[in-house]
Amino acid sequence: MTPSRWTILAVCVLGFMQTHLHRVGFAPLIPTFIADLGISYVAASTIMTAYFWTYAAVQVPVGVLTDRLGSRRVMLAFLSLLVLGVIAFSFSHTYGQSLLARCLIGLGTAAVWLPGLRLINEWFPPGERGRATGLFSAGGGVGGTMALLIIPLLSERLGWRLSYALLLIPVLLTLVLVFLVIRPSAARPRPAGEVTAAPLAAHGPLIVLGRVLGTRAMWPFNISVLFSYGAYISLITWLPMFLVLPIFLPILLAAQSIGGERERRTLEPLLATRASTLSIILGKSIAALVPALGITWVAAALFCAGIDAVVGRFLLPDAAWLFGTLVLSPLLALFGNAMAVVVSARVLDPRAAQNLAVTTVLPLLGLLVVQLAGRIALGPRFYAVLALGVALADVALVFAAVRLFDRERLLTQWR
Repeated sequence: MTPSRWTILAVCVLGFMQTHLHRVGFAPLIPTFIADLGISYVAASTIMTAYFWTYAAVQVPVGVLTDRLGSRRVMLAFLSLLVLGVIAFSFSHTYGQSLLARCLIGLGTAAVWLPGLRLINEWFPPGERGRATGLFSAGGGVGGTMALLIIPLLSERLGWRLSYALLLIPVLLTLVLVFLVIRPSAARPRPAGEVTAAPLAAHGPLIVLGRVLGTRAMWPFNISVLFSYGAYISLITWLPMFLVLPIFLPILLAAQSIGGERERRTLEPLLATRASTLSIILGKSIAALVPALGITWVAAALFCAGIDAVVGRFLLPDAAWLFGTLVLSPLLALFGNAMAVVVSARVLDPRAAQNLAVTTVLPLLGLLVVQLAGRIALGPRFYAVLALGVALADVALVFAAVRLFDRERLLTQWR
């Protein structure tokens, strides 16, 4: 049975998720990795970037191979290398072994994007290719988000080696689906009159590559993308990133405010005072909130200065920047902090409280993924509605926290 074009796109999305899963999956493991191997942060950063060495180096050869052999064969071959890279990295015990394993992982993930684009061109009509490419690209954001959320949780319970080895499961699933779903004989019937490229065999890969590189009109575009793409991505995704920052940082402090103090036996004197429950919750939330907001505002100011320096004129901050960083960020941070305080009061282990409270950032990360997919346009009206909704949620959460905060239980149930 011939697979549908949307089934093929789903397999491509799953494959691109693996690319970003392994691209950022090492980052949250760095502290544990350094302690285990006894290396420096500089060495760990080199291991982190080794992924990009091979990934970038083979992009042109991957394009040539895809034109010559087809998407299915190329994806199967390179994903098989990814399997070997994941296994090698999980069993690495030295700096050299880890570096070579990361290079192999980068090589294994290098052949998903270009073969996927070829499949989209083959299977989707021109009117649907933009939507299909947007969904394909969103798979990377989903994979990166899952890496930052799932890998730290697994590492805390299973250790970094086993947690990273478990990433073999989605890789093997992708490999099997590519083998079963993407067939070399599958091709979309093209309507009469649609322009198609000449077969590669008629010219040879080197001749075709030479023609592409010899197209002068492409070089100004390529050079501009080389220097501006990083700033562009930062610019279009700035607000979700700076909204997540003031939530992540204080959650680590707020989750320790009840459970951590209870472990250290410093909470009982506070609960024995006449301070109201509302005062305790607001005080502990604000104590964790203020330093996080300070760091966020300094980072935002430096980011604006960098963007203005790159473009050569005053671009940021504008009204949306000021509203997002000065109004929306504190509201979201207060929500995350209050949630962490409540969870910390109900859960004995402060680390479990952190893991539960960090789920408050999932809607924002989902918002970032949907925006990158081009499904919504974030503007002033959207942020105003979001701020109003978060403000109402903050009020409701504070009142719920007061009702759920059981002072008697905290005073009597010590470890």
